[in-house]
Amino acid sequence: MKIVNPAITSDVFRLVKTIEFDMELEGKFLPTRVEVFQDTQRKRHFRCHMWELEYYHVQSTFSAAGKGKRWRSPSDEPIFVERTWELSSKFHDFVAPSAEAALNKFLALLKKHLAAVKK
Repeated sequence: MKIVNPAITSDVFRLVKTIEFDMELEGKFLPTRVEVFQDTQRKRHFRCHMWELEYYHVQSTFSAAGKGKRWRSPSDEPIFVERTWELSSKFHDFVAPSAEAALNKFLALLKKHLAAVKK
């Protein structure tokens, strides 16, 4: 698949694998998601994103439905925050023989990173 438009500056990547696991680091509980995307034009090119679920105190800017001008109360909401950059920038577009190999390459670097952080 290709999107021909001057505003589109990359190939189209399709989500091919997602895993989730719970991680605890320095006493902080981090539900984590890793996504693997495959380039639709170049089958051996992949991209990975790692997300951590964090809670943020959120104040809506929209008024509550049916309540006139009253604002919704602030609440703590779970939001996925991308953390791929903490490992490396090389996972934006890299080569691997398969989606499984791409995931394993990413997880190997994550394990190495965690070993260094825990020291």
